[in-house]
Amino acid sequence: MPISVRPVCIVILGPQWRKFGRGMGSADHESESAPSRISSRRTSIFAGAILIVVIIMGASDFEFHSSAFPVNPSSSHAVSFSSSVSPLGLKLSVALNATAIRRYGTLGVQIEVLNTLDHNVSIALGPVNANISAWNRYDFFCGVNIAGSLLGFGLFKGDYSPANISQAGSPLQLAPFVRTTCSIFAYPQEIVFKPMSNQLATTNGPRKTVALNVTSEQCVAVSQAFHKCGPALGLFGYWNTQSFLSLDGATFQSPYFQYFPPGTYTLVAADAWGQTIYVHFDVL
Repeated sequence: MPISVRPVCIVILGPQWRKFGRGMGSADHESESAPSRISSRRTSIFAGAILIVVIIMGASDFEFHSSAFPVNPSSSHAVSFSSSVSPLGLKLSVALNATAIRRYGTLGVQIEVLNTLDHNVSIALGPVNANISAWNRYDFFCGVNIAGSLLGFGLFKGDYSPANISQAGSPLQLAPFVRTTCSIFAYPQEIVFKPMSNQLATTNGPRKTVALNVTSEQCVAVSQAFHKCGPALGLFGYWNTQSFLSLDGATFQSPYFQYFPPGTYTLVAADAWGQTIYVHFDVL
């Protein structure tokens, strides 16, 4: 399954600081360059310890979570679901690598919006989808949706459909609340899809594709001076508190992190053009 781009928070504790970021560089490149940047600023001394969070855009193939990543494989076949093609030629799709996993197993989920036409499609955007805007705070650190809120999702415990989703309550919290300073990206006024693709021809902002991976998220201390906050490589649990946690307390080993209990779960995916898909999976 392809991997979409997701935000990662790097937290620096130290007597000096500098805010930096490269936009769409790879995560590995950014993580290698960050220490050298910090080193270059050692001559700039400020009193006190300052907490800095830098949002770096990169692929979600980070190894920082591996010590707590479940290894139990999924126990069923891959499936995909798609909406009908909209008048604009766009199609919303959700792909799962399984319809059932064992507890402590890992589910891979990607959602995307695809331009089905053989030419560029230029689209003027209206207000952000209210559901996507509300879901972002549950799904991402800082509520930063790398798809620019053109696409979003909510995960609910239980079996829901459009007829009873109003009874579902709040979605599950996939990213813990931590106190950070976060980058904010403006909602675009217009975008251009490339032909037969989920990629955008526009280069402004962090968006290159209208696609998201659905994952559990955590923070991990890389050293005494660094924390990385961002996605795991799959979906396997959620946070059962909406209180703010310390960075050291926002790992998958936290008592506030809950691996999925057995049962049925509903993922609702939506896009900025009013298309919605409901998909279900079971935890055995």
